[in-house]
Amino acid sequence: MGKREGVLVVDVGTTKICALIGEEREGKIWVTGMGVVPSRGLKRGTVINIEEATESIREAVEQAQNQAEAKIESVYTSIAGSHIKTRTSMGVVALRENQVTPEDVENVINAAASVKIPADREILHIIPQEFIIDNQRGILHPIGMTGMRLEAQVQLITCNSSSLKNFLKCFENLGLNVDRVVFQGFASAEAVLTSEEKELGVVLVDFGGGTTDIVVYWDNVLRHVASIPVGGELLTNDLAVGLRTSRKEAEKIKIEKGVCLRELVKEEEEIEVPGIGTRPSKKISKRLLAEILEMRVRELIELIENELDKLEVKSRVSSGLVLTGGSSLLPGLVYLTDQILDLPTRIGFPPKLGGLTEEIYNPQYATAVGILLYAFSQKESPRERKEKKSGFLDKIKSFFGLK
Repeated sequence: MGKREGVLVVDVGTTKICALIGEEREGKIWVTGMGVVPSRGLKRGTVINIEEATESIREAVEQAQNQAEAKIESVYTSIAGSHIKTRTSMGVVALRENQVTPEDVENVINAAASVKIPADREILHIIPQEFIIDNQRGILHPIGMTGMRLEAQVQLITCNSSSLKNFLKCFENLGLNVDRVVFQGFASAEAVLTSEEKELGVVLVDFGGGTTDIVVYWDNVLRHVASIPVGGELLTNDLAVGLRTSRKEAEKIKIEKGVCLRELVKEEEEIEVPGIGTRPSKKISKRLLAEILEMRVRELIELIENELDKLEVKSRVSSGLVLTGGSSLLPGLVYLTDQILDLPTRIGFPPKLGGLTEEIYNPQYATAVGILLYAFSQKESPRERKEKKSGFLDKIKSFFGLK
């Protein structure tokens, strides 16, 4: 019997790389392979050393493959960084049959995506915001409706061309042909947001190592994305300086003992901090740890607030805010976010898929699980993939299944 077919997804982050292999069993997604390694050669979501980044991806993929022993039929990955931008575009077509067909919808979206963008940009996602039939606005599902003229307003998520090419070069060096590249915040939203939250309006904040991604939904449509070039690494660096220890030990202390609200710490509580080099370890008040983290977390939340104010979306997000990513479990973070932003806040966990359920049930794997859900939502056979010979736009689908 030959090997089972699997989908390989690789979440390439600033601090870690997570590779998952998913298989479909009786109509359900099973995670049968997982590899997690420290990330090298990347800074704030951007490749700065192709050789090191390639080696990190190779290690994670090999770990996953050794567990799953599946034949890889498709490869999906994610990208992040402050170079991710959005812009609005419009397209229009005449309805030849006076009734909207799926072909009309595809044509009007293609028309909207044909807008001229700078030569150094590539389109990652085309997200329909609304359709307009003969000046009637606010239509989300136009197929079957009658009219003479169909317009589409779309949100284009774009990235820097050089960053994308350098990123994909790492996979090419490994002989891996990437089928789709997904914005990390987009993928995390698929993993942790409910349909009710997307309908009522919600903000997702994905705390990565080098970046913090913001995704806004309402009326079940993605409306805005933003990326802040600050993440969990900032907290680690500040701890290393403030506690006078190595970054490795600072990261360990943050994960095991970190708290970003000083009121949660008793006055007499102490922690042991390893010294640098041959210097002896020392004991410090845990409140000092909390004060350092609280100061930086407040600054980060204020940056998020500035983005939300620029987007003018607070009145549209009745469901509140969802935190996910590696730093989202930091004690006190939910309380601070709720208080500063005045939005009800919860932590977003990815769904419990079959197979390696407990291993992936953690906010730090939300993006990887989201990419896997996205991959299986495409429902594209290997033959269909091989027959695709068009450009990059045709390789990247929106979650609407229209492109």
